[in-house]
Amino acid sequence: MRKKQGITAGVVKLFMWVYSIATFAMLLYLVYNSLRPRTDFLSNTFGKPASLGLQSYGRLITQDHFFRYFCNSVIILAASLVLLILISSITAYGIARFQFPLKRLVRVFFLIGMMFPVQLSVVPLFLVMNNIKLVDNPLSVILISSAGISLPVFMLTNFFEKLPKEIYESAIMDGAGQWTTFFRIMFPIASPVVMSVCITTSVGIWNQFFLPLIFLKSDNNKTVPLLVTKYTNNLLRNVDMSMAVSVLSTIPILILFIIFSNRIIEGVTEGAVKG
Repeated sequence: MRKKQGITAGVVKLFMWVYSIATFAMLLYLVYNSLRPRTDFLSNTFGKPASLGLQSYGRLITQDHFFRYFCNSVIILAASLVLLILISSITAYGIARFQFPLKRLVRVFFLIGMMFPVQLSVVPLFLVMNNIKLVDNPLSVILISSAGISLPVFMLTNFFEKLPKEIYESAIMDGAGQWTTFFRIMFPIASPVVMSVCITTSVGIWNQFFLPLIFLKSDNNKTVPLLVTKYTNNLLRNVDMSMAVSVLSTIPILILFIIFSNRIIEGVTEGAVKG
């Protein structure tokens, strides 16, 4: 049995190494070609480049105002994460620590929520946002993005249920109220899971294309994925710009994963495995 498990682990490890190397090679290829002029790439795709330069990046920053799109994406990401973590952690704590009627049904409700994408409800969402005058306002994307709490609630509920009841009881004996117990004791203890939720959720929010496309109309409010689409719609004509903007849009999330990779694994382990 152990020999069979060792072979399986070796195959999985080999597959992960191959996948990682292939992904890294594709990223290097993307960066390399973003430095080439469009005409050189189209006429001599696999040959030695005639020249390398940062012209595409310069155009993105100076002419297309890349940092405006970048700041819009950062604002939406940061605000969405704050609301999502606050709502999901309070909800998960309430489900895990208190007994109430239909508790199992509430947990099933959040599990079912992971099965349905936001695209299914875009029409009523648009009508609601239009009625409250939030169309073409980043707040609309923030509110909808922060409502995707199904997976965070699932992970945090499992984590809070595994915590010893003595921690909660000692806080109550010391005179702490429910909110004090949560914010000063329980929430800090859950920081590994919270960090994991932040990083994994940030990928979806950062790369989000559908919601900004529907709810953000003016260029002053648009996000990085919409700028990427501007060039990828006509790839042959804008191959140099599309590769450059793809590199710039990938770097922030890549840096986050490199810095917090260990915390992601730790948080997923803590929040997804029920003890």
